[in-house]
Amino acid sequence: METKEAIRTRRSVKVFDPNYKVSDAQLQELLELTTLAPSAWNFQHYQIIVVRDPEQKKRLRQASLNQEKVEQASVAIVICGDLQAYKRADRVAREFADKGFYGENGAEKVETQAGMMHDTYANNPQKAYDEALRSASLAAMSLMIAANDMGLATCPMIGFDPEAVKKVTGLPEHLFPAIMITLGAEGDFDLPRCDRLPLEEIVHVNHFGEAFRPNVENGRN
Repeated sequence: METKEAIRTRRSVKVFDPNYKVSDAQLQELLELTTLAPSAWNFQHYQIIVVRDPEQKKRLRQASLNQEKVEQASVAIVICGDLQAYKRADRVAREFADKGFYGENGAEKVETQAGMMHDTYANNPQKAYDEALRSASLAAMSLMIAANDMGLATCPMIGFDPEAVKKVTGLPEHLFPAIMITLGAEGDFDLPRCDRLPLEEIVHVNHFGEAFRPNVENGRN
C-alpha cells in the first residue's frame, strides 16, 4: 500500500473481530516501525505497554469507561509519555558525536551537549510533559498508519481514567498514559467515514484569517 493510500484509508474502527490474534511477528514489525517516529533529540519520550492477556484487557476495559473494543481487540496498546527521557542525554550525545552531528572533535562536545539536553527538561517539568505528549502522539500516528498498511485495524482512545490505567499497567510516577490504541482485525463495522472540515476552514496563509484557497486547474497552480 502506498503511503497516501494508507493515510486516506485509515479508519478509527469501533468493532473488532474477537477471534483474530495479532502474531508476534506482526507486532514486532509494527513496533519497530512505530519507533521510527520523530522525537526531540531522538530521546523517544515514550514507553509502550502492550496488553494481550485476556484478564489484563478486562481490567483495562474497566479503566476505559467499559469500552468493549478494549477487550474485543487482539491487543490494547498504551503509549505513555516519559517525563524522564532526558536521562538518555549522555547516550544520545555520544551517538550524535559518533555519527558526525557535532563535526570535527565531536567527542569533546559530548559532555556540554548532554548537559544542555538534560537540563532543558530536568529544569522545566512543563516542557518535559509537553515533549512527552508530542512524542507519544507522533508515535501513535506512525503506529496507526503502519498498522493500516499491514492490513490491521486500529482505534485511538483517550476515553480512560489515567490513574486507573496507571494502576492496571503498573506505571511508575514518571510515566503517564498519553493515548491508548486498540489493534486487531476489523469486525462488523461498515459505517461511512465522517467528513473532514474543508481546508479553507482550518488552513490559513501567512497569518490567521487568510484562508487557504488553492487555484488548481488541470493539475497546475
